[in-house]
Amino acid sequence: MLKKTLKMAGIGFLIGIVVGNVIAFLTGNADTGGVTFASPRLLGLAGGSGTAAMLLQSLFSGLYGAVCFAGMSFYEIERMPLAVATALHCALIVLLFIPIALLLGWVSKLETLLMISGIQIVGFFIIWLIMFAIFKKQVRELNELQQKSKEQEGTTDASNNHL
Repeated sequence: MLKKTLKMAGIGFLIGIVVGNVIAFLTGNADTGGVTFASPRLLGLAGGSGTAAMLLQSLFSGLYGAVCFAGMSFYEIERMPLAVATALHCALIVLLFIPIALLLGWVSKLETLLMISGIQIVGFFIIWLIMFAIFKKQVRELNELQQKSKEQEGTTDASNNHL
């Protein structure tokens, strides 16, 4: 499972870099009026160096993506209930989003940060509901198959007894 988690983290890191830079591009233009690939806040933290800001942006958005993807490993733990896995994954993502979004300047207002965090939590709840419904259906189908198999075994045993 560790190998799969590390592979997912690597994929998430690369996707995080791309998504983080797209977010910065989409949100960074509002303040400057020009094309930027880092927020003014991050540029300030990087001493005005666009290269340093871009490296920080890539590093932290990649880290966020890696953690998001690696967190999917919670669902692979068979003894962990779906609700617990979903809650842990959600908490991990939301709690990491807050400092990274503030550091990278993705959000500047507390209201926006809370709104985005709330959207993430609602999204996870919807995902949990969908997964719960899918798993419930699968369990019902497996139980029906098991019942049919038992019934067929009973008919086979009864016909063998008459020979």
